[in-house]
Amino acid sequence: TGSSSNNRAWYEDLVDSCDKYGVDCGVYSSASQWSAIFGSSSYSYGSYLPLWYAHYDNKASFSDFSSFGGWRSPHAKQYAGDVTVCSTGVDKNYAEKF
Repeated sequence: TGSSSNNRAWYEDLVDSCDKYGVDCGVYSSASQWSAIFGSSSYSYGSYLPLWYAHYDNKASFSDFSSFGGWRSPHAKQYAGDVTVCSTGVDKNYAEKF
């Protein structure tokens, strides 16, 4: 929560810390979350990191992806949530390469 400028400062520090300490990081977001948190869909800090985006359309594909945050293509997609598999609640995810 907070202002988009505070959110950006926190996120930029996080991304910079991942780089500084050699930690593999990625981003989980949706286009609507990104805009709400950072104030713009075009804010692109850290867009070299792998993107795991959320769009609950029950389709295991990237055919729905629209660029945001500087990403032209995603690494993974969460396409269904709160699904029961083997009596356990899970979210379903898709990636061309895992």
